[in-house]
Amino acid sequence: MSERVTAQRVKAFAEAARVPIEDDAAARAARTVDPTVRCLDELALELALEIEPASFVAIARKGAKG
Repeated sequence: MSERVTAQRVKAFAEAARVPIEDDAAARAARTVDPTVRCLDELALELALEIEPASFVAIARKGAKG
């Protein structure tokens, strides 16, 4: 990921989730998250999923009921 986390990106995600966010809050969130995202990007981690994530949630819930 060569892109930075910007206030505009934070606002776009918030709008997509229908969460109101002020401009200054989006800027603070971007400044806070960007360094961590950059570090994780440099590590180039690959997380293999053995099963489809939605199936995992269904299985986990089924196990919790029993």
